Amino acid sequence: MTHYSASTAIRVTGVTQRNLEYWDQAGIVVPSVPAAGTGRPRRYSFQDLVRLSVVRRLRKAGLSLQHIQKGIAKLRAKGEGDPLSGTVLLASGGTLLRRLDKTSLEDVLADGQLVFSVIATGRIEEETRAGIARVERESAARKKAHAG
Repeated sequence: MTHYSASTAIRVTGVTQRNLEYWDQAGIVVPSVPAAGTGRPRRYSFQDLVRLSVVRRLRKAGLSLQHIQKGIAKLRAKGEGDPLSGTVLLASGGTLLRRLDKTSLEDVLADGQLVFSVIATGRIEEETRAGIARVERESAARKKAHAG
């Protein structure tokens, strides 16, 4: 497994040294490569770099670190894998949403109490075009059958 230094993590993810230290202490993103003793430099895996980038982007989207920390803790408690990897997360209006499937979102900070339906208008337009084409084909087939 390849390990990356803190300076590489900073350059790749755009986080600061202080972010690395605080997020480690707070348990938000803990380096998965154990240091070989006190005072040893932190070493990060590729997935750690992804996690750092996710947290940075959530912060940039306006989510407070406290909300991020709370959301990560709630998702980890559900035992559904790593919430910062392989999950679609959205930040909106100070809350953290998680995509459950193609059509629904869960408000993580509200203990999953709010589930939103996602309506992809582009997909609906495609489905409508396909429906019109199907109806026109069926109508043409009926006319042809009645004429014959």
